[in-house]
Amino acid sequence: MTLVDDVKARSDIVQVISQYADLDTRSRTPKAPCPFHAERTASFVVFPETGTWRCFGACSTGGDVISFVMKKENLEFSDALKQLADQVGIEYRQGNRQDSSEPLYKANEIAAAYFTALLHSPEGAEARAYLEGRGIDAEAAKRRGFGMSPSGIETLAGHLKARGIGAGAAKAAGLVRQGQDGGWNDMFRGRLTIEIRDRRGQIAGFGARSMDGSEPKYLNSPRSNIFDKSGLMYGLNWAVDGISASGTVVVVEGYMDAVTAHEAGFDNTVASMGTAITTDQVGLVRGLATEVILALDGDVAGQSATRNSLETVWGAIQNQRRSGGGATAATPLEIRVATFESGKDPDEVIRGDPTGDTWRKALGNAKPLLDYLLETAVGTYDLTTPDGKARAAGELRPLINTVPNQYEQEAYMTRLAGLLDVSLEQLRVSAPRTAGARRPQGSLVREPRGSNDAVASALNPESANAPEDYLLAVVLQQPEMREYAFGANEEQFADPVNRVIFTMLKDSATLDRAAFSGEGGVADKIERLRGKMLPITDQREMVEAISDCVQRLHQRHIRRIKAEENRLLPTDGKALPDDPQQAASLAESSVETNRQLQHLFARRS
Repeated sequence: MTLVDDVKARSDIVQVISQYADLDTRSRTPKAPCPFHAERTASFVVFPETGTWRCFGACSTGGDVISFVMKKENLEFSDALKQLADQVGIEYRQGNRQDSSEPLYKANEIAAAYFTALLHSPEGAEARAYLEGRGIDAEAAKRRGFGMSPSGIETLAGHLKARGIGAGAAKAAGLVRQGQDGGWNDMFRGRLTIEIRDRRGQIAGFGARSMDGSEPKYLNSPRSNIFDKSGLMYGLNWAVDGISASGTVVVVEGYMDAVTAHEAGFDNTVASMGTAITTDQVGLVRGLATEVILALDGDVAGQSATRNSLETVWGAIQNQRRSGGGATAATPLEIRVATFESGKDPDEVIRGDPTGDTWRKALGNAKPLLDYLLETAVGTYDLTTPDGKARAAGELRPLINTVPNQYEQEAYMTRLAGLLDVSLEQLRVSAPRTAGARRPQGSLVREPRGSNDAVASALNPESANAPEDYLLAVVLQQPEMREYAFGANEEQFADPVNRVIFTMLKDSATLDRAAFSGEGGVADKIERLRGKMLPITDQREMVEAISDCVQRLHQRHIRRIKAEENRLLPTDGKALPDDPQQAASLAESSVETNRQLQHLFARRS
C-alpha cells in the first residue's frame, strides 16, 4: 500500500469535508450546498462507500478526499497529502522513499520467521509431509523459505503486535485484513507459506497454498508498496548468478517448479507466478541473459499460457532493438520454447528423472519461437475456415517480418503459406498496406487486430488504472505524442498520483524527477512509467491506441458519474421527493450523462 492509498483509506471523507461544508448526514449520501460555488440547493454529494464527492450543480466536478483538500485549500498535491497524513497520524517523510517501505519489509521478515518456526513445530506436521511428498526435505524447506501460517484467526496479528508491528504496517504488507467486526485477521490462515523475495533478497510478499482443499488453491499477498506480482520473478534472487554465467534464463510457471529446479542444480530458473509473462518481468532479466527458454506446464492451460507469453516477450525484445545502443541492444534476447510430455509440468519432469537428463534434453531441444508457433498453429487456429486463416496470418506474419535474415524470413513465410494452403504470393498480397516511410529491417509491423491489442499488451492486466498508466508512459517516453493524450482531462484519472503527473505534463513535456522527490510516490511512479516497456507500433497505430485509451477514460468517467447519480435515487424509484430543486437538477444531470454515454458508445461502435 502506498502512502497515498494509506492516507485515503484512513481519512474519513465525511469528517474531512464537514470541516468546510454543512453536510446533511441523515442519508447514506451526505449532501450540502456546494462549497465551491454559491447556491441554495444541496447539489454537493459525498459518497462514503467509494470515498468520493461530486457537485451535480454548476461545478459538475468531483474527486476524492485529496483532490477536495487541494481544491478547497488551494494546495499542491504534496501539501494536501501531508495535511491529511498529519490528521490521521501517518508520518510523512518528504523525499525518503525507503522509510515507507522499511516497516513492510520488517513486518514480512518477522512473519517469515514465525511461519518457519511453526512449520517445524508439531502444528506443521501435515505441511511437512506434503513438502516431503514433493521432494522437499526440512533443510530444503528452510533454504527455500517455506513456512506455515497458523490456523488461528488472530495468531499472527497478535505476534506482530507483540514484536512492535502496528496494524497499519501489517495491513499494508498484506499480512492481515480487517474483518467485518473491525478486528484484524490473519491473511493466510492454515496455509503453507512461500517467501517471495525480490532480486535484492528482501521479502516482498508471500504465496500461500491451501492445505485443506479450500479455494483458492494459491493465494498471494495483495498488491502493496513493495509487492507487485507482475513486476517480480520468483527465484530471481537465487538465479542471478546462474543466469549471468549461462546467458540463459529458464522461465517456469509455479513456485514448486522453480524450487525443484534449483534443488536439482538448475540455478538459472525463475517462475512467472502466473499464466503469462509480463513486460516488467522481462525487463528484470534483459541485462542478464541473451536467451529466454519458456518451460511452462505441459497441459492445455500451460500451453495457452506459453502462447499468451510469447507476444509479450517479443514486444519487449522489439523495444530493446528499437532503443539502440548498449550491449543489450546489440544482442537482443532469443526466445525458445521447451515442450514436455503431455500433461506434465516441469516439477514432475525433473523429479521423474533424478539424473536431470530429461530436463536438460528438453531444454536443449527447445524450439525457436517461430518454429514453435508454426508447429502449433494447427491446434491453435481453425485453418479450415477463411476467418481462421486470416487470424493465423494476422498474428504470425508480423512476427516473421521481424526476422532480420531475409533468407530465414522467406523460409518462414513459405512454411506459413503451406500451413494456410495458399500460395506465397497470395500470402504477400493479403498483407495490409501501411502508410508512412519504409520501416527498418527487423521492426515489428502489427496488423490491424484493433488498437486495443497494443494497449492491452503494454499494460499490467491486474491494474485497474491501466489506461492511465499507458497514456502517461507514452507521453513520458515519447513526448511528441503528448497532444493526442491530452484529449483526456485531470478528473478522469482515478489514481491521484497519476492525476498529478498528468496535470504537470500538460505544462511540460518532460518531468524533472528531483522536483517530485517527496510528493507521496510521484517520483517513484514517474520512474516506473519511464521504464515501462510499450508495444512496438508505428505512429498511426500508436495514435489509434492513445485515442482508444482516452475513449476508455471518458467511458469510465461517465459510468462513474452515472453510478453516483443512481446512488442518489431511493430504491422505491422516487427521485428525491424531499428536495424538488435537487431532483430537477439530478434529472437534468442524468439526461446529460445518458447523452454522453450514448455518444461514446456510438463512437466506439
